[in-house]
Amino acid sequence: MRTTSAVHGVLVTYRRPAELATTLQRLCEQTRPLDTLVVIDNDSDPATKHLVDSLTTLRAVAYVAAPENLGPAGALALGTGQVLRTAGATDWVLFFDDDDPPAAPDAIEKTTTFAERMQVSDPALAGVGIVGARFDIRTGLTVRVPDDELGGPVAVDYVGGGQLPCYLAGAMADVGLPDARLFFGFDDLEYGLRLRAAGYTLYVDGDEWATLRSASGRTGLDHRPSKLVRPVGWRDYYSTRNLVWILRSRGRHVAAARFMAVRIVGKAAYNATRSPRLAWSHLRLGVRAGVDAYLGRMGRTVEPE
Repeated sequence: MRTTSAVHGVLVTYRRPAELATTLQRLCEQTRPLDTLVVIDNDSDPATKHLVDSLTTLRAVAYVAAPENLGPAGALALGTGQVLRTAGATDWVLFFDDDDPPAAPDAIEKTTTFAERMQVSDPALAGVGIVGARFDIRTGLTVRVPDDELGGPVAVDYVGGGQLPCYLAGAMADVGLPDARLFFGFDDLEYGLRLRAAGYTLYVDGDEWATLRSASGRTGLDHRPSKLVRPVGWRDYYSTRNLVWILRSRGRHVAAARFMAVRIVGKAAYNATRSPRLAWSHLRLGVRAGVDAYLGRMGRTVEPE
């Protein structure tokens, strides 16, 4: 089955040539091939350019070397901007990670078919996906959709990256590009909240989501397990900074303060008796993340390791 609208892809890659080759091969094998694909290379590697340029089974593939490492958020913004210059309002735009290829040859066909079916039943539709979540803006907490709701269309506040998020080009043109200032982490949440605030809706295919949960052994959970004791690094910094910034930019100052108290101070206190060194490292980087969020220091402020 072919969709009546064009389907465009934006793929972000960074120093994963083997994984990228696998993902590109999977894209070439899709029963519903992409009409265009933009590959954003955050490393500007000539070998990656050669790999992309050598593709002959996809219709229109463009390699774009990022001017610097823009992170996933910046690369998606760059690629989406290029796609929207020529895409029609009723076209679909899918995001891909270089290390997360489509799980099956009909993955894109299933996703776009679901998107078009939902568009008929809900004209406010902006996007669909395979996984997602709801978000309580008052508390700053992600709300897991219960297992018993996973059947048919499931309304969510954002669709998860890495699992074929698919957006309507017209809605993207309306609300703007993904926020490049986030650099790494929660760009999918921010974009979903922006679409929802503009009056658009987002859905996940509950049947596909239920199958994925079952296959990964994630059924029967009330919430995601908390990993309080773990190495502290640049990923923690960006996840903390970005979520605090998202909450503050939407006027949820109490939620932002509560999140910092739990994520920064609470986790450091929990780790103090187990690993004082880890606790101090977490507190120092967490405080920096909170301060940067409040002062609006966004973008690539901590170098990825």
